[in-house]
Amino acid sequence: MKMILIFISILILGQTSAQELKTIGTNEREVVALFFPNEIRQAVVGSPNFTFSYNKENLQHVGLLQGVKGHESNLLVITSTDEVYAYKLKYLKNLDTLNYFIPRNERIGFESPLFIPTSKSSVSVLKDSVTRKTPQTGSPNRFEYFKKFSEFQLKHNRNSLKRKRKKGVVLHLRDLIYDRTEVYALVEIKNRSGIDFEMDYLKIFKVNGNKRKKSSYQKIEIEPVFRYSLPKIIKDGESREFVLTVPKFTFGDQEKLLLELKEHRGNRILQLFYD
Repeated sequence: MKMILIFISILILGQTSAQELKTIGTNEREVVALFFPNEIRQAVVGSPNFTFSYNKENLQHVGLLQGVKGHESNLLVITSTDEVYAYKLKYLKNLDTLNYFIPRNERIGFESPLFIPTSKSSVSVLKDSVTRKTPQTGSPNRFEYFKKFSEFQLKHNRNSLKRKRKKGVVLHLRDLIYDRTEVYALVEIKNRSGIDFEMDYLKIFKVNGNKRKKSSYQKIEIEPVFRYSLPKIIKDGESREFVLTVPKFTFGDQEKLLLELKEHRGNRILQLFYD
């Protein structure tokens, strides 16, 4: 992959997922200090343009933020009390505020475990050379986590990786988010074709080799473990966003990712390759 994005997994509780994130400005000439209600246990920024420094050995309430000119990004912070805070980051030449005293009501939720322990161990299934872990039965919290994480990404993640257009239909791979044992594929479909588009399927494959040389071409399907907000019909003039959660995967030197969208009872097929 050209880029690996590191995200902290969180569960958004109540109505906090609907709130707008505050934007914090910073630059390379001045240090912006963020004071949290509790000690900072973990933090991550989404872009190398920004740095957030905090004491990892002796936990403290304060973190120091700086940045250089570039694209906007985000900051996620988890405190010692498992509270999660999120902010947008923006480069500003001139800063009005250098110190932020973060109130507790700005938290967006709490960190949540991915699994609930059960008496049965998870089952590993090998299918078409892709190893994946099946969801634990009796663990609804796992699917709730997938749902909340997908909701959060669709609301706040505005990345764009690649588009494929054909006959007025646009297949857009917005982002691939690696989180623990899964990858979240953020996808958007726009329909400007003049007629409704009824989906037969949208599948994800790993492909290896040249399609023209059938002897060396491999196409391996990666089955989703969870689908969030997947539509059946995209009406003319509509744009629909959704998330496919698949088992974590990696690429070899000659491998690519393929998203294949097929129309139900129609002949429109879109193939988007990403490496």
